[in-house]
Amino acid sequence: MSTIMIIIKRIIAALIMPAKIADKIIRAQSILAKLTNNTTFPIGSWPANVVSLAQFSTDVTALVNAETAVKNRTGNAAARNAALAVVMADLRSIMTMVQLKADGNLANAETIIISAGYSVRKAKTRQKQQNDAQNTEIVGTVLLTADVAGHHEWQMSKDTVAIINLPATTTSHTHVQSLIPGDVWYFRNHKVNTQKATYNWSPWVKLMIGPGGRTIGGGNLPGHAGSLGLPTT
Repeated sequence: MSTIMIIIKRIIAALIMPAKIADKIIRAQSILAKLTNNTTFPIGSWPANVVSLAQFSTDVTALVNAETAVKNRTGNAAARNAALAVVMADLRSIMTMVQLKADGNLANAETIIISAGYSVRKAKTRQKQQNDAQNTEIVGTVLLTADVAGHHEWQMSKDTVAIINLPATTTSHTHVQSLIPGDVWYFRNHKVNTQKATYNWSPWVKLMIGPGGRTIGGGNLPGHAGSLGLPTT
């Protein structure tokens, strides 16, 4: 059986700038225009660590003037490039605020990002497998998983006092069969000890037996079954 992973789709703000200076300026001006009077990003709500809209506007104007000076041969490219670097830093600063707002409203994340003038891209974030106990489609059969790979030992109990040892596995998952629906069991695991390392037991995971159910408390605390230390009972 393959490792069980949880896939979360996250929409990420992206700053995609064209190559030419003139087009970069147009892009910055477009973002400035979309942020002006944007009800999703009212002026008073901007974080203190993000460049203000007023300062961003000033920096864009300075870039426009610097580029105009280069074209009129009254200024130099170095000054223009310095002004561009400031605007790029502003855009990245603002993008952190946009991303934070999008993360807080995943259902409307894409709309939020686009409304601020940024591009979007979707990413899949893989989360670490967790200590877990899940009912399967087979009545009375439970799938146990550990939060780290490798050989594991498993235990189950009705009260966390009287413990039943389950067969060890060479993998980070196992099945327990022939359990009675409606019964409540606790499960835990730890990575098999070696001569060089001793591993802790994971926290108990509580599960009511039944088809298609989920844990009902006590578990899903990653990092314990694979942590070094003396075994606990």
